Amino acid sequence: TKRARKQKIKKSRCKDGKKECQKKIMAKKIHNIEGVQLGTASSHTRYGDKEDSLLITLPKTAKVSCKFTSNKLKAAPVQLAINNLSSYSSGAKAFLINAGNANAATGQQGMKNVKSYCKAIASELNLKEENVIPFSTGVIGEALPVNNYLSAFQEANTKLSPKNWAKAANAILTTDTRPKIISKQITIGKQTFSITGFAKGSGMIRPDFATLLSFVFIDAKINRRSLNKMHAEALDCSFNAITVDGDTSPNDSSALVANGNEAKLVETNSKAEKKIAQCVKGIFKELAELLIEDAEGATKKIKISVSKANNLQQAKSVAFTVAESPLVKTAMFGSDANWGRILSAVGRDRTIKTIENVQIKVNDVPLVKKGNIDPKYSEAKASRAMKKKEILIQIILNTGKTEFEVLTSDLSEDYVLINSDYRS
Repeated sequence: TKRARKQKIKKSRCKDGKKECQKKIMAKKIHNIEGVQLGTASSHTRYGDKEDSLLITLPKTAKVSCKFTSNKLKAAPVQLAINNLSSYSSGAKAFLINAGNANAATGQQGMKNVKSYCKAIASELNLKEENVIPFSTGVIGEALPVNNYLSAFQEANTKLSPKNWAKAANAILTTDTRPKIISKQITIGKQTFSITGFAKGSGMIRPDFATLLSFVFIDAKINRRSLNKMHAEALDCSFNAITVDGDTSPNDSSALVANGNEAKLVETNSKAEKKIAQCVKGIFKELAELLIEDAEGATKKIKISVSKANNLQQAKSVAFTVAESPLVKTAMFGSDANWGRILSAVGRDRTIKTIENVQIKVNDVPLVKKGNIDPKYSEAKASRAMKKKEILIQIILNTGKTEFEVLTSDLSEDYVLINSDYRS
């Protein structure tokens, strides 16, 4: 039956999933961020007793940069977060994150619900209401069981610890099979800076700034303008360069936080700021890659590399057109060296005027030259290339000097089954 098949998929996806990944996380060195504390608890709703609610408290010195979905359907917590961030003041801050219910398309009641638990937690933590920032992920259009989540956040408050990173990364998951967390240190002169971040996302992924949430924390004092710039640049080469299915969630949110550590002041435009920005970019890119590796139903990780494009707009447009083509993605799943699908996707892109100069390779195996089959094409070599778990599709447009890369996944029967009755 369909349900039995879904259970089989779930077991298959989780075989080396949450528990195994949890062990790997615990084996890794996770660097705590001074002043940042995390607590988790269960709302006892969609996921039973699994911890699905996360409270993060930030010191009063912290600076916060957040980017949100471009979807015109913005969930109630996203609307409130944007409003609060536009007016938040000095003082300690908190993030409230729940999984299982998106609180999107829930009207005025949805906004009342999120405001009510934010107000209650602000009171418990003795914070200003505008300094509590909510995030949600899960099913769209269902009423939020506000009392359950409030109780969970209150319980999480009793479990706050600077060491709960693995639990936090696990608490925000929905259809993901494993938590995604990256932690690094960078030494600049005599100072060592720690950066730790975690994210979730497996389907409904095409952030434009999927169901995607990301939280990255820096142990440093960085002004808000520099932090916003750092955040935007990191997103451009990470979450803005991935797609699973082309769908943008009403809840997509990314937060970059500097804890304001006075002993680790980073001057604007300094060498230290540039090095930290590079490290932040690396963490965002690694988190984005982990999301693609755990994409719903995915069996392959695919990079679409577009080079020699006329401009960045064309490079991006072609890369995403190919990455989101169902015919290309299903051919990748079936290891079918059907290069015509790739060329057709390039040819229908709105920025392409002619395909006469287009060249295509897969894992360096020639497929197309000057818009036609490459004289060096080998079906046997192309088929072998397609069978690999990591595939590089190289598209050379020969119209300019710009390049852009997108990470995506294949499209399998499992993806269809996972999403055909997501709410069950």
